[in-house]
Amino acid sequence: MALKSRGRKAPALIRFLVALVVLALFVYAYLSPSINANGILALVVKGQFSAALYGAGLAGIVLVMLIITLIGGRFYCSMLCPLGTAQELFWRIGKLLRGKLWRGKSPFRRGYAAPPRARYAVPLLVAAGVIFSFAPLMVIFDPISTFGRGMSALRSLLSGSATADSLIFAVPLILIVIAALLRGRAFCAWCPVGVTLGLFSSAAPLGVKVSATCVSCGLCEKKCPAGCIDASAKRIDSERCVLCFSCTAVCPTGSVEYSARGRAAVSGEARRVFLKGASKTSLLCGAAYLLGPSLKLFSRPVDVALTNLPEGETLPILPPGAKNMIHFTSRCIACHACVAACPANIITAKDDPHPHLDYNGKATAACQYNCIECGRVCPTKAITRLSVEEKHRTRIALSTLYFERCVVKTKHESCGACAEVCPTGALTMVAYSEPGIPFLTRPVYDERYCIGCGACLAACPAEPRAFTLAAVPEQSLTVGSRPPEEAGDELRVESAEDFPF
Repeated sequence: MALKSRGRKAPALIRFLVALVVLALFVYAYLSPSINANGILALVVKGQFSAALYGAGLAGIVLVMLIITLIGGRFYCSMLCPLGTAQELFWRIGKLLRGKLWRGKSPFRRGYAAPPRARYAVPLLVAAGVIFSFAPLMVIFDPISTFGRGMSALRSLLSGSATADSLIFAVPLILIVIAALLRGRAFCAWCPVGVTLGLFSSAAPLGVKVSATCVSCGLCEKKCPAGCIDASAKRIDSERCVLCFSCTAVCPTGSVEYSARGRAAVSGEARRVFLKGASKTSLLCGAAYLLGPSLKLFSRPVDVALTNLPEGETLPILPPGAKNMIHFTSRCIACHACVAACPANIITAKDDPHPHLDYNGKATAACQYNCIECGRVCPTKAITRLSVEEKHRTRIALSTLYFERCVVKTKHESCGACAEVCPTGALTMVAYSEPGIPFLTRPVYDERYCIGCGACLAACPAEPRAFTLAAVPEQSLTVGSRPPEEAGDELRVESAEDFPF
């Protein structure tokens, strides 16, 4: 009997350990300051259902996951979704705390609860947000978007760079965690991915079933983190079951098991889900969610982001490869993978969950000349992956030189820091003199070679800086770096030793 009991617990334990490993990889990839973690970050983020759906539509990973769900149930939700595992982990922690506080008489006892039909509308709302470029609907409910923004906020908090905006973006994750402490995987009943996969899971021939030997002891119902088991009715809501196998592990009679559910059981479940109650709504919403990103390919949103900006507002500087505001915001799911991947820590989000480059907040950093990490980790191609050669020529902004602020002009001191760090040769040093001052050199700017990397702004010692940066409406390729033969008699600073800072 003991051997049988251990055998029933093994699948639940293995499944939970695998899920924890996946969650740990996500947390490490988002929080690690090492650029070596970006390979893991790209792998785990691009493997998420919604990210793959928004990036490629009904193909590749999405198609494989749908087939697996249609055959065996929600294995994706069981092991691969970090938000689902995080909810289950906090639910288990909450159980321990409640057990000590109320000694088994907690007012938050977990049990079966039929979810409201309104949840079926969530995939439809998210699909509408994707199709019509209304980001809030998507970023509130999408699981990887919610999880990624929460990790980004935690990263900023740990590094001491947290702002009110970065913490506000973590509010959805905080609310989900609070709900998980009390009610387990409550968000999974509302998650657009979970609702959509649930439609396929309900018709799967394989799943968790309750046999006739069940004595309705209620242990499985208490242990279910999704609240989908009705012990008194001896029924499991296969649409919401996330295959955690907690029920099979605790059943004293072995009446709950993962196996073929039988033609009658499957047809009965399918009939309940697809032909009764919220069936028409659920089918419509699930289909809209799956087809929404593909429909997006044919939509032409009005170009309001590039025109009629309020007075005093400017376009944000987008990561290299983002092309323009319309391309970027219509594809970005605000997962903040690019924020975590940026080695210079200049990709951030303020006032809007969609990231952008913030040179002013990181005045000592610039977009690194050889770096293509943001495009490497972006799961939806909102940031197109560039080659290093393309990155060298991609203009994301334009500098403006205010020579009257330059220390050469204001303090009559030698500098040349901007020309020294400019990777493309857009800045060169030429002879400069004024009556009564020694021979100096001053910077001269040629926008043909500028890519807007911000190196000049970061290096400038003047206060206020002698440079400003402004985003370009459309990223484009420049002519490349200045050829050596064009330098002519222009003078360059050969060493940083003479910089006055």
